[in-house]
Amino acid sequence: MSKKKKEWRAEKERLLSLGLEDRRKDYRGNYVPLDKIATWANHDDNTATEEEEQKSFSLTDKVSLYKGDITILELDAIVNAGEFAVSDQLQF
Repeated sequence: MSKKKKEWRAEKERLLSLGLEDRRKDYRGNYVPLDKIATWANHDDNTATEEEEQKSFSLTDKVSLYKGDITILELDAIVNAGEFAVSDQLQF
């Protein structure tokens, strides 16, 4: 295993062992925590129907929309759909 790969693995283990506040000390600047990003259901442009909002499992509660610098987001994954088009027949 290369030295670079070992260093990466050691840093990953170090970060995983830290608590949230200790990890935040390593950030280089401003950050946006997940709880500050509105979910799709709570977004200003929400167009969900009443029926969709009443479902016990709603995708709109699990997906967030964010416009801005994604490098400052404090989260685990980012999905950029690009030119993704939602079909009228798509069921959740």
